[in-house]
Amino acid sequence: MKRVFYIECAGAVWRSIADHCRQQAAWQPVLWTAPADDQPAVLRLNPDAVFIAGPDAALGMPGQTAPWPLPALDAGLLAALSSAEITALHMMDRMDIASGKGFTHDQRRRHYYGLLRYWLGALEALKPDLIVFSISPHIVFDYVLFALARHLGIATVMFERLGMPGWVFPIESFTQGSDALRSALKERPGAQASELPGDFQKWFVNSTQGQADVPANYKKKLARYGLQGRAATPPLGRAMVYELRRAVNLWRKYGFGPMRNSYLRSASYPHDRAGWTETLLARLRGLILKRGLMRRYDALCRALEPEQNYVFLALHYQPERATVPLGGVFGDQTLIVDMLAKNLPKDWKLYVKEHPWQLQPFGWGEMQRTQEFYDAIAAYPNVVLVPRDVETSELVSGAKAVATVTGSVGWDAMCKGIPVLLFGAAWYRDGEGVLPIASSTSLADALQRIAGGWKPQLDAVAALCLAFSRICLQGVLEPELEQAEHLAHDDAAQAMSDGLIAFVKARHP
Repeated sequence: MKRVFYIECAGAVWRSIADHCRQQAAWQPVLWTAPADDQPAVLRLNPDAVFIAGPDAALGMPGQTAPWPLPALDAGLLAALSSAEITALHMMDRMDIASGKGFTHDQRRRHYYGLLRYWLGALEALKPDLIVFSISPHIVFDYVLFALARHLGIATVMFERLGMPGWVFPIESFTQGSDALRSALKERPGAQASELPGDFQKWFVNSTQGQADVPANYKKKLARYGLQGRAATPPLGRAMVYELRRAVNLWRKYGFGPMRNSYLRSASYPHDRAGWTETLLARLRGLILKRGLMRRYDALCRALEPEQNYVFLALHYQPERATVPLGGVFGDQTLIVDMLAKNLPKDWKLYVKEHPWQLQPFGWGEMQRTQEFYDAIAAYPNVVLVPRDVETSELVSGAKAVATVTGSVGWDAMCKGIPVLLFGAAWYRDGEGVLPIASSTSLADALQRIAGGWKPQLDAVAALCLAFSRICLQGVLEPELEQAEHLAHDDAAQAMSDGLIAFVKARHP
């Protein structure tokens, strides 16, 4: 029997997966985190498991007292996890309702230590053989648990998903990616579109013909808020009305108490989560902040020069897992700008465009943008902030290379035969058209290669799609987000559980 933690495994699909794994491989859930509404169903199937609501775990408040002893932290452990501490503190931006003013560095550090003690105690008390993460951990507590598990040699597994909904593949760690994918690529370094199975052939054709769909999470946001087009910005009044309506719904649900499913940390009561009144004030303040940020960005934009050689950097929306933790230190995108600006050939420019959702009124973009952020980027003489109404697809098509942390813009570029300078752990990282960047040396080498005329070939893209077809299984991680209506719940659960069992058995028999 394997003792298993299921971390942020929400919804009926994951309960079915765990049930299959228990019956087929004797995986016994001993701890489970998910939204609070999942607790009755999880405990009905797993009455002996410890259940912790994910927002409680993120805020470090899973109970008045921990159900296990909290060990002391020593210098050796903290030193070993020092890089994880940097990422975890950055990740806490998503919890700061006051956008950098309500969760100080000192408070974040103590919060990190508290999470370390809690989850180190959980590992010592419950002694799991395996920790299953639904996807790469990114809600602070799960990332801390992941870092501890890797340090202590406890087996981990999680799913990664493609740009094509309904297909996933298991990995041990988002930092390492898939050995199976790399092996499949070595077996067939080249391929033709005709060799690809049905869904993958259609995906390849659509991607290489410039018909790639809007990412599922972005499409969901556009639909939710009734927006048309990627850069549509509604009037401020409409956004305020929306926030007031949302506040009324939150009041009906939670009254004057804290919002049970919120990760936002109260600035007024630092050991509690934010209530609807504090959230409403923060949202209204954010609307004003984002309008000011938009004006500052627009004022710094410059006209694009015809026939200019350039590298295009499409900024990521933040805070999101796509940059933290998947980008590591490059979650601070000013580091990417600085490295590129100092390594570009003399006659090249760096075009930088803001993500279309970052300054939208319905997001939390003010959490990780300031006027100083834009000023710092625009200060480089060879860096151009691109007007928001310039089409991203046109910028990709005309670029010498595209730089990104993990964005779908990198996949689009590779499918157009344009090199990708990759600063993070993207799902397409192993493609031949991707040049991973970790240092100025690797960037200088990559730019020299690109300046010499190197470009990725379509047969390399086809080879990557073929490799994915050999390692992927049908599955869905967020049914309410991903367009995978063609995939039945039971089929997904069976395929994903079979994939997990086989993956873990091969590495930890």
